[in-house]
Amino acid sequence: MKKKQLAKLKQQFRPSYETARQQLFAAIESKTAANHDLPTTVYINPKNQDELLIELLKDTTKEQKIAVPLDENFKIVVKRIQRQEAGLLDRFSDNLVDEIAAYWVPAAAQPAAAVASPQEQEKSQTEATTTDTAADETADAQQTATASMTFAAFSEKIAAFPKFSVTKTNGQATVVEATPKEQRILATIAEDAVGQFEIMPALERKYKIKLDVIPLIEAYAATSLDQR
Repeated sequence: MKKKQLAKLKQQFRPSYETARQQLFAAIESKTAANHDLPTTVYINPKNQDELLIELLKDTTKEQKIAVPLDENFKIVVKRIQRQEAGLLDRFSDNLVDEIAAYWVPAAAQPAAAVASPQEQEKSQTEATTTDTAADETADAQQTATASMTFAAFSEKIAAFPKFSVTKTNGQATVVEATPKEQRILATIAEDAVGQFEIMPALERKYKIKLDVIPLIEAYAATSLDQR
């Protein structure tokens, strides 16, 4: 069979963009339920076609739906899945499911009375004493965004997020996430200058988590060198 004919035949059996996207949505639903006991439904926001909604189908003290913008990077990944790039559907859905679980699992695992919502934390200005430390950081980060922060305090707050940690090497502090394959760099902060930091795309893609982590990074970066 000629190469052009083979390429045309493969094209005919390639799923459509919409089918590839639905395959991704189905993989997310299946993995959140199987891996984390989080029954979900994943769909395009009917009021905004550029937004993905991930809805939790069980009680939670957090938001019932996570809104994810369908930016150009997301669309490129779906097109690669459409081209049936080996292993990409599994890898990408695994990453998304990990991020989803990091948001909902602490709240779902705790009794409703033991976990405060971010709004309740802001009103009461009290520290939660449960193991749901990731949720606690929302209010804490807002309180410390304009305050000084030592490296020890910064490291402790970052470590409260699952798989996150901070290292200090070569004149900079580095926020990393432990993954099965590597230590993924999420952000770097200069240790020899005030206000210099860089947020990596890996953290920007974490949507909900970045709203909690970035204020901590900004607060530490803004701290004078002699107070770190």
